[in-house]
Amino acid sequence: MKYTYIFSITMSLVFLILSGCSTTLQKAQSEFDRAAYQNAIPLFKAQAEEKPDEALLAYYKLGECYRRSNRIEQALPHYEKALSLLPQYPDLLTSADKDTLQFYYAQALHTAQRYDEAKVEYEKYVQEGRTAKLKNIAQVQIETHPNLAQLQKPQPFVVVENLKSINSPASDFSPTPMGKENGSLIFSSARRNEKSYAGTGAGYYDLYNFSYLDSAQGTGSVAIWEAQNPNFNLEGVHESSATFSPDGKLLVFARSGKGKGADDDKEVSLYLSHWVENAWSEPQPLSYINSTAWDGTPFIAPDGKTLYFASNRASSKGGLDLYKATLTGEGANRTFTNAEKLPDALNTEGNEMFPTLDAAGNLYFASDGRGGLGGLDIFIAPDFEKQGEKAEIRNVGAPMNSSADDFGLLFTALSNNGKPMKGFLVSNRKEGSVGDDDIYRFSLDSLEMRFVEYYLRGITYLADVNTGTKTVLAGVNLSLLDEKGNTLFKTQSDASGKFLFDTLLVMDKNYTVTVGKEGYITRSAKSKFSTLGRGVDEKSLPQMYNTIYFDTTYTLTKDLLVTTTTDKGDILPPEITILYEYDKDRLTQASKDSLDVFVKFLNEYLTIYPDVELVFGSHTDERGSNSYNQKLSQRRANSAVNYLISKGVEKAKIKAVGYGEERPKVPKAKTEEEHQLNRRTTIEVRKTKG
Repeated sequence: MKYTYIFSITMSLVFLILSGCSTTLQKAQSEFDRAAYQNAIPLFKAQAEEKPDEALLAYYKLGECYRRSNRIEQALPHYEKALSLLPQYPDLLTSADKDTLQFYYAQALHTAQRYDEAKVEYEKYVQEGRTAKLKNIAQVQIETHPNLAQLQKPQPFVVVENLKSINSPASDFSPTPMGKENGSLIFSSARRNEKSYAGTGAGYYDLYNFSYLDSAQGTGSVAIWEAQNPNFNLEGVHESSATFSPDGKLLVFARSGKGKGADDDKEVSLYLSHWVENAWSEPQPLSYINSTAWDGTPFIAPDGKTLYFASNRASSKGGLDLYKATLTGEGANRTFTNAEKLPDALNTEGNEMFPTLDAAGNLYFASDGRGGLGGLDIFIAPDFEKQGEKAEIRNVGAPMNSSADDFGLLFTALSNNGKPMKGFLVSNRKEGSVGDDDIYRFSLDSLEMRFVEYYLRGITYLADVNTGTKTVLAGVNLSLLDEKGNTLFKTQSDASGKFLFDTLLVMDKNYTVTVGKEGYITRSAKSKFSTLGRGVDEKSLPQMYNTIYFDTTYTLTKDLLVTTTTDKGDILPPEITILYEYDKDRLTQASKDSLDVFVKFLNEYLTIYPDVELVFGSHTDERGSNSYNQKLSQRRANSAVNYLISKGVEKAKIKAVGYGEERPKVPKAKTEEEHQLNRRTTIEVRKTKG
């Protein structure tokens, strides 16, 4: 697997010449000492069969071969056999070997999801273990144990699927986009197998290109990354974990030593290449970054200014720790310098690696020192760019994580509102796998938050003023206004009376909704709507992305009279025709019929505007004396108002005023039709409260 050279820090790619190894055990130990674990495995197995009385040491070493080559699930049965023989042959293992066996047996149980058994062994190691670093890791696993059931429960808003078009029976990992989305991925794979790697028996890692043909299905073509890149994929070395700058002109990747020179004692180093004249330049070691230790899993941040990577240099807290470096220089001289370790709050005595940063500033990384489902788990440090060491680090749980190694999470796309929503991760989980390490893609927006959008929608109805029966009313004009009266959105109800304000509502704000349709009036012509206290607890939502609608209704009635509306949306009362007998103030039956209709209008109007006082004005034509017409119009206005009051209109809401001939609609009228226009009744909004 790909991290033999990560986890086995003591491993060297230099193949030693064997000499003087006359026994099977000596040969096996020699292969083991030079980290050729795959070569040592059959020798230790043969030793266990040939020398049963020495099988304890062989089984222990077999477990170590599998663990150090990152196959700890295969180490478990050999650890178990060694432990069963230990009481009988206690002197065959050194104290250091017994200490190692005790801790990694617990870790192997953990990876096998035998969590309760693992907890017992971790507790035993905390009491009896000799290595402080491992005791700290064991204590973390003990403290995490109560949370394992919750971490195992798959989160319904996350979809993870194997990208089978790209994976092979070999190890495939570290996918990174090259160019625009739906273009190409560069990833690492051991599928070429041009030379067997003694650590695992698999091939060396090369960089491959995956060209998308159908991004929806994830289908495409895979080819080794050689075109225009003759300086990559050297034989007999590992090359992996490519990462590109946002402009696509800077490449950093990890490369192991060849094992042939004095400078190749570093197992893995970071290399940099520039895109110059349509080709990648000869990769050069990042001399200002690399150490004499292991440096790998690089990632260039979305802003292109920071390089994150993992290293076990002298300043590391435990195994591999997370570091960062800063971009300097211009053009083809750009490079990364000033490496510094990330805060101790992120790093543990275990291994932290594969750091990535999404567009929102959240940091993701893999760790085996924080407690989890087994092996490497993916963790998130939310808003790390701002929070730094104060970020609350959390395990992202299933289905992102499993009991196997899960790592290399990378976001590649954003939603319409700028939230990370999909990308890739790598896992060596067995269920649904194609080979060793497989590349998976996932769909979601965030690993640690839910997102919710709020909208206002509703239905407009028509109510019968006599029966109160409601039916849906189409074609109603509605506007949503903010607290300052600015129009945010206009719409119209459809044939089903439904409407939607297609603009996001902000929580704890007040809005105004205007409602109107020509020929209709509504008690909600100018309605208040508030989101104060209406926001939901986002963490309680079942999905990653959620849409919540606030539902409302608005009821209109047929405008029995012709009204007008101000620019602010307020309804103005109409003029009405009230007929009297000649030179009399007594209402005719026709006038009473008109006033009966007007009573229904007033009941609606005074509900809409409860704080108004209405002036009921009566007007005469210009014939006759002014004094006489004034008195006559006042008596007529009184008659009409008294009639309205008798029908239930509140007395304080309406006042009678006779205007006589002071306000003619047609000055100096000559025809009877013009005189009739002057003989009218008007309703005036005289005052409002506030």
